[in-house]
Amino acid sequence: MMRSTHACAGWASGCGEELREADRAQAESLRVGGAQTMGKVMGGHLIARIVRDEGVPFVAGVIGGSLHEIMDGFYFLPEVKAILTRHERVATDMADGYARTTGNVGVALAVQGPGAANAFAGVANSFKDSTPIIQIVGQVRQQVQGHDTLQELQLLDIFRSVVKWQSTIPLPERIPEIFRRAFTIVRSGRPRPVLIEVPTNVAAAYLDEEQAVYEPVRRRFRSAGDPVDIDRAAELLAKAERPVLYAGAGVLYAEAWDELRELAEMLSAPVMTTLNAKSAFPEDHPLALGLGGFPIGLFATKQAVHFSRTADVCLAIGVSFKPSATRGAPQPRDIKLIQVDSDFTEVNKIYRPDVAIVGDAKLVLRGIIETIRGRHRVRRNGLDRDVVDTIARLKREWLEEWMPALTSEKVPINPYRLSWEINNTVDRRNTIILHDSGSVRGYLCHHYEALIPRGFLGFGGQSAMGWSMGAAMGAKLGNPDKTVINYIGDGSFGMTGMDFETAVRNRIPILTVVVNNEALNMSMETRRQQFGERYIWVELSGNYAEMARALGGWGRRVETPDEIVPALREALEVTQGGHPALLEVKVERLIPEPILPDPRGEAGGRFAAHHGARERATQADTTGGRPGGLQG
Repeated sequence: MMRSTHACAGWASGCGEELREADRAQAESLRVGGAQTMGKVMGGHLIARIVRDEGVPFVAGVIGGSLHEIMDGFYFLPEVKAILTRHERVATDMADGYARTTGNVGVALAVQGPGAANAFAGVANSFKDSTPIIQIVGQVRQQVQGHDTLQELQLLDIFRSVVKWQSTIPLPERIPEIFRRAFTIVRSGRPRPVLIEVPTNVAAAYLDEEQAVYEPVRRRFRSAGDPVDIDRAAELLAKAERPVLYAGAGVLYAEAWDELRELAEMLSAPVMTTLNAKSAFPEDHPLALGLGGFPIGLFATKQAVHFSRTADVCLAIGVSFKPSATRGAPQPRDIKLIQVDSDFTEVNKIYRPDVAIVGDAKLVLRGIIETIRGRHRVRRNGLDRDVVDTIARLKREWLEEWMPALTSEKVPINPYRLSWEINNTVDRRNTIILHDSGSVRGYLCHHYEALIPRGFLGFGGQSAMGWSMGAAMGAKLGNPDKTVINYIGDGSFGMTGMDFETAVRNRIPILTVVVNNEALNMSMETRRQQFGERYIWVELSGNYAEMARALGGWGRRVETPDEIVPALREALEVTQGGHPALLEVKVERLIPEPILPDPRGEAGGRFAAHHGARERATQADTTGGRPGGLQG
């Protein structure tokens, strides 16, 4: 008997209903998900029940030997959608995308050995970007552990560096305790992955019903910060002449976007965000600067650069100041820095703050707001017109500089034109869009205006190619009423693109936009800058629209700018009808990301090839084909 999430295509008519009736009868005999023998419960069934009771709506993974008992539990729990993916890493990315867009915990499963190894890249991604997921991995029977048996790996040692907490389950009666700890830890403080290892014999063992009692954790535990530090921060901000707010992903995790906006309007303080926090502040707001950084940001806009340089106080909330984002710039001596973070290990790691507050962003911001309101006189009545007018002027100038690229008629298509058309066509108040690794992040992040919290999913701590495929499916499952788009390069699509079939099979109606330049563009651009035209390991090929159709989905290829909007509208209609769609767009090679120069003036290196991105992206097409003489 096979449980199906859709009608049993190819079978006799009516078979689906017969299966459902049989399932219900068997489920009733087992009391729905609790495989019982004389008052006992199978360990794997208890695990499935716990996941359900914690409010997790779906699990994803690839089934195998050590997961059968757990998945048998989910067989009798139709309220938890069980999704088979083509690769374990995509399953973990699904949990990640769900967690990022809902604030809830995502759960993925992988078998022992190679299955867990495949999931590692996804867990590492979630760890670097601080996403609350629980990765369940199988393990060989305890009786043969240490004998180098088939698929035995020391998984706790392997995953140790990319999880917040991990545990094996040594005895079936400890299943409730270990899952209770896991859901408590993953929800509290800085959100990061948790790993639970389940030996096959533990999942197959039975325990008494009295030992299987589980009370869901559900709630988060938050810290409000030291009141003394909050008072000091409030005083600095209230007295500041040119404050600026710098929001990181901690604002999104804490759901602190209302407090961020309230404080910004109270102080007339411009707001810039990290890439991972884009959408924490509405980018159509008069105080919005877009992407920025302290003292500089990798993708900082013109207006963000201006205000970060002229500020006298910077409040950074949930920001890690990674050297890859700040370009390794030294800390300015003339700007007071207030750092708020839920993780004390981030304080004094890169820059030395004048005031540091360890606590939840939402609670800390609320404390600062109330302290300023109660103890300090804010000298502004409404938004400061000079600040608002300066932001508006710089935005206009910045956009005018980019307009030749955003409206380019070149063939192959300029990728910035594609991003611009997406921005102007989709309903951004009802859309979640995700970028993938490589050049596509830069093509999209500046010119897609995020209007709602979690409406833009940026990532980059690990920046693993192919993340957006699974993450988009997870985001859609968590937000069924929103349009979900993943914007992915052809190189990244090659990593995880077969899981477009997972979306088709499970009717997860995402829109996948494949930006196809038949190359690993970032690496090609780096080689062009450093080695001339000695290209190696960078060229690709493929027709991904045909692939989508072969997998049972909708697919269309676009090759000229005038085709973009009609094709995009058609694809959106397909997703609104409940089916996934893939839009493949042929774009020009060697168009770099909008990355700022190294403030230290260092030549070469990882990002050197991308300096002057706007100038090169907007230059006239004089080659008659792909830059560098590359055709195809």
